[in-house]
Amino acid sequence: MAEAEIRFLFVDVGFGNATFVFTPAEEILLLDTGSVHTADRLLAFMEQNAIPRIDYLVASHFEDDHMGAAFKIAERVPILNYVDHGESAVYGKSDEWWGERRFGFHAGAEKRDTERYDNYVAVRNKARHIPMKVGDRAPIQGLEMLVVSGGGKELTRPLEGAGQPNPHCAGIDQRTEDDAEDGQSMGVVARHGKFRFIYLGDLTWNAANRLFCPRNLIGAVDAYLITHHAQSLPGEMGAYYHGISSCPPSEVFGLAPRVAILSLGPGGHRRGTSEAIQTVHKVPGCDLWQTNYVREGGEAGYNGAQPYIANLGEKSEKIPFLELIARADGSFTMTNSRNGFTKQYPPRAN
Repeated sequence: MAEAEIRFLFVDVGFGNATFVFTPAEEILLLDTGSVHTADRLLAFMEQNAIPRIDYLVASHFEDDHMGAAFKIAERVPILNYVDHGESAVYGKSDEWWGERRFGFHAGAEKRDTERYDNYVAVRNKARHIPMKVGDRAPIQGLEMLVVSGGGKELTRPLEGAGQPNPHCAGIDQRTEDDAEDGQSMGVVARHGKFRFIYLGDLTWNAANRLFCPRNLIGAVDAYLITHHAQSLPGEMGAYYHGISSCPPSEVFGLAPRVAILSLGPGGHRRGTSEAIQTVHKVPGCDLWQTNYVREGGEAGYNGAQPYIANLGEKSEKIPFLELIARADGSFTMTNSRNGFTKQYPPRAN
């Protein structure tokens, strides 16, 4: 990899997210880990791709499909720094608290949240912990990474070049606020010269709209790791679930990405709708790349073109992934590990 390039690997971990970032200073980031159930899969990927360590584990929030594998990975691979929004917002919450929010809640089911967080903190305590708040810059060499949401707060001042009125705010509805972990998601914008990448974790409907309405505080990006795996949940599931839907038009059209990456397993969101993924499909000039072909749930029937999908369901010893190589002039290349399909993206026109 050339000195002036940043490399992203979007790993197929099924329903979840795990993205490696390699900086010109030879530091290795992991944005989320995937689930505890796919820890061995991620470790196999690291072995297959000769990834010896993780300099910075950046956990967007404390849910299984985003940080559940951390403690198992730490048993086998050095993790030097843990970057997150601080402490869990749901740790030790009662069954009554969860019962007011969760559809079909069963008493005692949330004990796994407490156990998962305990496991994470146990390994975090053995390394350097870097809690981040909105406006902070991660101490990473060779890559500028700014926190734009986290801990239930969002950026209030526009990034450089942003701040224009957002026409896609018209008609956006207000929904229930989320006081659980999705609403705490630490979102980041990474910049390498003119290239811009955004990942907002599982940021929820109202929080996203505060970033993009009435002014677009972020501006356009080149690559967008789709928020909350393009989750949209219907109002019939209740106000809480409707409120943790993602990808309002203000966000998706406001970002105007040239590529959108969907990290989602083949099962999709089984109770979900197609609202979010349809919004992504409507962005002019945006290519949809996917870690998996989605066969069920609200996203089924809205897959992108097969050359852009890393896992079509075939068995393979090699863990599929998508690669993005970004250059400081704003140009970048996307490659599908499954078939070697590559597409070049020139610098964005001014």
